Amino acid sequence: MAHWGKPLTVGQILAWADAHFAGTRRWPSSESGPISGVPGENWRAVNRALARGHRGLPGGSSLAQLLAERRGKRNRSRLPRLTAKQVLAWAEEHFGREGRWPTAASGSVTDAPGETWANLNGALQQGHRGLPGGDTLARLLDRHRRHQGG
Repeated sequence: MAHWGKPLTVGQILAWADAHFAGTRRWPSSESGPISGVPGENWRAVNRALARGHRGLPGGSSLAQLLAERRGKRNRSRLPRLTAKQVLAWAEEHFGREGRWPTAASGSVTDAPGETWANLNGALQQGHRGLPGGDTLARLLDRHRRHQGG
């Protein structure tokens, strides 16, 4: 494989990632293939070097982790834990702004960048991100409204 021994720097990787984003409006992943303008280099090899500490990098990282830390990209494998209380707070803010309660089809959660009501509903159903599972957004809101008296 090309560039096995060629050292990499975090700054260089971030510059390549920024260029990728500028050209595609998407951050690269290890599956993004060849790095444009860098013959013989690909995102999988960069991710491997970040993880294993090859090519002058310290290791213990990943492309997703680097982009989350340095560019604010949402890292799906390290999403923050949720609580029903937090989901309800976002729902109340939505209600205050929109005049109606959110549903799983309500799109993005305005007060939580990167979150969608569909993803929150899925986490409630499947028990992801610290939630117990077996619930839905609709049932959570129904219980909340009954408890609040409306």
